[in-house]
Amino acid sequence: MSWLLDSDVLSQPAKKVGDPRVIKWIEKHQSQCYTSSIVIAQLAFWVRTKRGRQRVALQKWLTELVEAMHGRILGFNVSVAHVWADQQYQLQAAGKPMPIEDSYIAAIARRHNLTIATGNVKDFQRPGIKVFDPFAES
Repeated sequence: MSWLLDSDVLSQPAKKVGDPRVIKWIEKHQSQCYTSSIVIAQLAFWVRTKRGRQRVALQKWLTELVEAMHGRILGFNVSVAHVWADQQYQLQAAGKPMPIEDSYIAAIARRHNLTIATGNVKDFQRPGIKVFDPFAES
């Protein structure tokens, strides 16, 4: 199985007190882990909210993360846009809309047949979207 890591999972190694179970899970599944350009944007924003040494350290971490994930950061392209449009239509028709950034991440995961690894299960748990919570199940 392959995973698309959400920002709350991917950020654990960079936190002062990251969840050791999640960090261990990431290390175990590292070769099957992907993320999205949307998640990288969220992490870049998180880094920018910090100041001083913490910001410098997090920026270094993010740069190294992007380099380490080379080839495994999936973008929002035309094929994903069509998956997103179908997904959005179905979810709205069912009365189960998603937060927009999460809907983009979900479409990327669906397009590439990945399971989303996130602690934010409630926002991703929708028909057709595979979700795993490493905070609860690692």
